[in-house]
Amino acid sequence: MTDVAREAGVSVMTVSYVFNRPQRVSPGIREVVVQAARRLNYHGPDPAARSLARGRSNSVGVVVGEGLTYAFDDPQSTRFLVGVAAVCVEYQQNMVLIPAAGDIGDASRVREAAVDSYILWTGVRDGPVLDAIIATGKPVAIQGPPPGSLRPDPGRPDPGQTGNPGDRQIRVVAADDRSAASAVTSAAFAGARAPAVVSFALSPEGSPTIVRGPSVSKVAFASARERLRGIQQQCRRMRIPWSDVRVAVVARNNRQDARALLEELVDDPSPPDAIVAMSDELALAMLDIIDQRGWRVPEDVTVSGWDDSPAAAQHDLTSVHQSLEEQGTLCALFVLGREGQHETPAWRLIERGSTSRQQSRTA
Repeated sequence: MTDVAREAGVSVMTVSYVFNRPQRVSPGIREVVVQAARRLNYHGPDPAARSLARGRSNSVGVVVGEGLTYAFDDPQSTRFLVGVAAVCVEYQQNMVLIPAAGDIGDASRVREAAVDSYILWTGVRDGPVLDAIIATGKPVAIQGPPPGSLRPDPGRPDPGQTGNPGDRQIRVVAADDRSAASAVTSAAFAGARAPAVVSFALSPEGSPTIVRGPSVSKVAFASARERLRGIQQQCRRMRIPWSDVRVAVVARNNRQDARALLEELVDDPSPPDAIVAMSDELALAMLDIIDQRGWRVPEDVTVSGWDDSPAAAQHDLTSVHQSLEEQGTLCALFVLGREGQHETPAWRLIERGSTSRQQSRTA
């Protein structure tokens, strides 16, 4: 700016006004300064320096896991990001996507991001990424069940409330996945002889596999862990041995990617007659395979999904209704200091024909 001021024969303050408050400078002086800046190849104040000067970037950082492109491929992820984006548009904020790829660079990417707050939308939350976010001292919203490091000790308040633990600005936004999983299991597994679950990945390094009664406490991904815990608890109530329940663990929540594993599940000599899937995408993949085998739903096999997508209604699929867009909205409102009273996002079981072997009931 000093060089431009000297070239144009004006004060540094006038140059600053031209680039920051042009309405305060006459058109003639403004043109002189602009021409001087062009001759010196000066394009205005550096945005990063300006952010440092005012202490804000007007940006919300959204930490996404399972790969950056997955944030756009996964229907659940896109709905969540729509909720965040709508709030950013309303309050004139930028939305910055920060990939958490599961490598040693994750924490550095978090620390170096020029953002004012963070929203954590990723499977694994404990560890270096969460530690790096909290260390910034900036507001943090976490979608999904609380990470283990934030779970309260007996007698302590719920970590979903602002300023807990300690005085950190942390908000956990999640529906009660455990209760929802228990409800949908009750509907899908009633009368089942060979129940099965189609699960999200259990750990970052896991590959597609079929296991029986996995150890729920060892599951790294919080959402998968809470849903499996709810399924396990309901199986106990229904006197279904957890060790007998087959769990098909997919690598990605993708209808095509999961197909080979799901075909292996249904082509077993003892095929499942009841299936709880952790998403509508996975349930629809199962319905495709069942239809090709000539099986009847729900007479031969019951199937349930999760998210109550438009496709679930189209295929008469029982599903857990929750609004990930609402959860994205709540996360963004919190980190911008715009959220009112804290509320737990709602869920409800939508029972349709895919589990109608038993009498329908209202959740």
